Amino acid sequence: MNSPDKKINILFITSLLDRMGGAEKNLCDIVLHLNRDEFTPFVLAFKGGELTVMLAGQNIAVMENGIQQLFSIDTLKKGYSLWKFIRTEHIDVVVTYHHDADIFGSIVARLASVSQIITSRRDMGYQLEKKHVLFYRWFGWLFSHFITVSDAVKQEVMAREGVKEHKITTIHNGLELERFGSWDQHKIQRLRDELSLDPDRVTIGMVASFRPIKGQMYLVEAVAAMKEWQHKIQVVIVGYNDTDYFREVQFRIQELGLEQNFIFTGARADVPDLLGLFDIFVISSVNEGFSNAIVEAMAAGLPVVAADSGGNREAVEHGKTGLLFQPCKSRTLAEALTTLLGDAQRMKEFGDKGKRCVAEKFTLHQMIAANEAVYRWS
Repeated sequence: MNSPDKKINILFITSLLDRMGGAEKNLCDIVLHLNRDEFTPFVLAFKGGELTVMLAGQNIAVMENGIQQLFSIDTLKKGYSLWKFIRTEHIDVVVTYHHDADIFGSIVARLASVSQIITSRRDMGYQLEKKHVLFYRWFGWLFSHFITVSDAVKQEVMAREGVKEHKITTIHNGLELERFGSWDQHKIQRLRDELSLDPDRVTIGMVASFRPIKGQMYLVEAVAAMKEWQHKIQVVIVGYNDTDYFREVQFRIQELGLEQNFIFTGARADVPDLLGLFDIFVISSVNEGFSNAIVEAMAAGLPVVAADSGGNREAVEHGKTGLLFQPCKSRTLAEALTTLLGDAQRMKEFGDKGKRCVAEKFTLHQMIAANEAVYRWS
């Protein structure tokens, strides 16, 4: 436990901080909203980009070390530099994101005599290789505490790495509720015109970068199965799409003759506004720690149809704030969408209840307070 008479110096270490993803958003939200009367944050990224520039512009001490290979002479030298930095700046707490940062950060922090070393787990471990799992099982004692983004991730960490439950705290993602659901109708109309949306069609929305794990292909197949609805719906997918998977999805849409049903915006910074275009929100992830996009959609008052994967059921209460469907099953997604499309009253009820749920459970203030508590006591 830290002394209440001094500020707590926290070093956040992450492998990537180039563009916004779930882990990156969590780190940035925390760093920008910590109580600066009590905490002083520092950030180290192996690879930076627009987010490191943004944080530096907010007077956050940000560093990049350019580590590419975890086990190399160059990395040893950078480890020594980090050891000196930790000792010089009297770092009290180290928080790591992503497996390479976990390994590098935890070892150096222990050698520098940091007693509070926290790993923040944002997904179900789908990218872990055998060597990472072995490290976590053999050297998990290096971490004083684990923060998991959902209870599903918590259970996965316990089962895979043998971590005791008392060392883990689940802290769900939170957001600024006031940013969602209050739209400038002139701006919304401009966005409708920009995307050439048909006002007579129901708009199904998704926010997810194009990677196989996000499962956009299942939504394509679901629309193909909804033949009686195809002329009544349009699907807008927001997210980074310069990927091979995006091109596979495009090809499948062309094969199925669904070009008139799908609109792709690419990555956008105006997601809160774009949510105002949607009538239904879909997440079709094969694997999901806990979806920021779901919480944002609920905050915007949208009914949500989500794959029952990972921590999604901790946000979406089936039959009350939305519908869950079996992951990787386009048929069950089609059935869920058809159920909602035929029931406008149910769509409104789901949207209203979802918005209340976010206000009660998933605010930025709650998330920051919970993280600060772990930093004080871990």
